[in-house]
Amino acid sequence: MSDTNGNRRLAVYAIPESKDGEKRYWPRIGAAYVNRDGSITLQLDALPIGTATLQVREPKPPAERGGTAPARRDGFETVEVHP
Repeated sequence: MSDTNGNRRLAVYAIPESKDGEKRYWPRIGAAYVNRDGSITLQLDALPIGTATLQVREPKPPAERGGTAPARRDGFETVEVHP
C-alpha cells in the first residue's frame, strides 16, 4: 500500500510482554512510510505503555485478519499472534 506521495505504507504494532503460552495481541498504533532515500517516517496514533518493542510490517488485508480479535470502534487494529 502507498500513500498519496507514492511512499510505501507499513503498519506499526506495539508488542506487549506476555507470559509463556499466553495469546498475544499486537495493537496497531500507527503507520510507517518508506521514503525515497530509504529512511522511514513513523506516525504514531498512540504511545506504547508497558513495552519498548515496536514491529513495523506490511499491513494485513482485511480478508486475512480473520476477525479473531474483537471489533474496535476506535480505529485501531489488533493482530493475534500464536507462538
